[in-house]
Amino acid sequence: MDGNLWDLAVKTYNHVVTAELRINELVQERLSLGDPLWRFLSVYLEPGLLFNLVIPLCGIYSQALLTRLLFAVGLASTLNSFAKWILPEQRPLWLLREIYASNVRSPSPGVALESHPLSCETTAGMPCAHSMSFTMFTLTIWMFLYAHSRQRWLAGTVVHGLIFCMWLSRLYLATEFLHQCVLGTFIGIQVMDALDQKNDYLWSRRRRWAVTGVFLLGGLATAVYFVKLSLDIDPHWSVREAFKWCPDPSYMRHEASPIFFLVRDLGILMGIALASPLSNLDTKNASLWRRCIVLAILELFNFGMRWATPKQNGRFAFLAYELFRNAVHSLLLLKNLPRLW
Repeated sequence: MDGNLWDLAVKTYNHVVTAELRINELVQERLSLGDPLWRFLSVYLEPGLLFNLVIPLCGIYSQALLTRLLFAVGLASTLNSFAKWILPEQRPLWLLREIYASNVRSPSPGVALESHPLSCETTAGMPCAHSMSFTMFTLTIWMFLYAHSRQRWLAGTVVHGLIFCMWLSRLYLATEFLHQCVLGTFIGIQVMDALDQKNDYLWSRRRRWAVTGVFLLGGLATAVYFVKLSLDIDPHWSVREAFKWCPDPSYMRHEASPIFFLVRDLGILMGIALASPLSNLDTKNASLWRRCIVLAILELFNFGMRWATPKQNGRFAFLAYELFRNAVHSLLLLKNLPRLW
């Protein structure tokens, strides 16, 4: 009985993702005129650039907004990275090329998808990191600026429209299935609701408890790695799939691997933890020009640290450096930046 249920579940899943491949194809065919917009959303509003540029720029408007964004998007991105690390899922182009290469499924889906340099992601597909992080980003801004405004409904409509455009961007580039985009946004909304309910509790946690929590998360990620090895499951499955099916390996970046994203997110959380308790942070604002100058200097410093990343000195040095850099960057943004106003 259990075997029959499992076979039914696998068959149903295969039918669903095959149908969703046609959605990707339809978006590429009908919405090609929006190509510059879809590329802009996926390139300039991806989680890494949110942390390294967009969220710091929001600090020009308000230090309180910057703090909320870094906390909310950092937690959501970490949750996303762990989900992909523990239970990875196929991406559309991987699945489509595997179907045609293996001839396992009959009949073939009859779908043709265009590949882009941006399509060669090396992490798993579910949940969509772009949708999840962007949902948290836009909802945090919406709640901060329009929570008690008469224009709240209008701003909410714009926010939901932007999130939908992010879905279309990921579908157009064939990097995600529709259910992965929807699930990313759904989880983002649930996380946002949970953070809103537990806001006072989370923001009042002392530094030692927050740092301990980050170390425990790092231990969990390491444990998952060794459990997968003991079960003969490849922890780097998504990277190998990307190398296998990407038309040009030069499109792929080692700083987009699942381990890198875990280290990046844990580094951001460590910076937040070292700045805890967040409720005690100084969120005063200086003059506009002073904020612009200080943030520009800080982000130039961060850019220099990113440029100096030791990519040729082995994986351990690379990951340790990125953990340190992201921790320092988020700590400076939260705790040291207001002191320079």
